[in-house]
Parts: sequence; C-alpha cells; structure tokens
Amino acid sequence: MLTKTQALDEAQRQKQALASLGKWRRNLFIFTACILFLAVLGLRSSGWSFGFGVAAAIVAGISFLLTLTVHLSIRNGIRNVEAILRSLT
Repeated sequence: MLTKTQALDEAQRQKQALASLGKWRRNLFIFTACILFLAVLGLRSSGWSFGFGVAAAIVAGISFLLTLTVHLSIRNGIRNVEAILRSLT
C-alpha cells in the first residue's frame, strides 16, 4: 500500500504523462488528417498517383487506429488517477 505522499506523487507523475500523451494524440490526429487529404487527392487521380493514394489511405487507417489507441490509454489513465485520488479519502 502506498503512503499518502507516494500516492499523490504517483498521481502527479501520471497526470504529466497524460499531458504528454495528449500532445501525441493531437499530433497523430493532425497527421491522419493530412495523410487522408493526400489519399483523397491520390485516389481521384490515375496512374502512379492512384497507387500513392491507396498507400496513403492505408497509412491514414493505421494512423487513425494509433490515434484511437492513444485516446483509450488517456481515458484509462484518467480513470487510474481518479482511483488513486479516491483511495486517499
């Protein structure tokens, strides 16, 4: 069992990590939007641009899944911090 000071310190460190993950989520979302835009441009073309559009669509899908994964980890991290703080009362 953690002491009150240790629990508060752990909650503070987790909040800092969640802030960092929030920046990753924002950057991944922007990256996904940019790649999706390139994918649409490529898919509307023909020739090698179409192949580029297909590849960009695949990368955009993977990036979106990563964005969702980071979002879920932030959500669970927030729940964990709240559980730590509830355990102190």
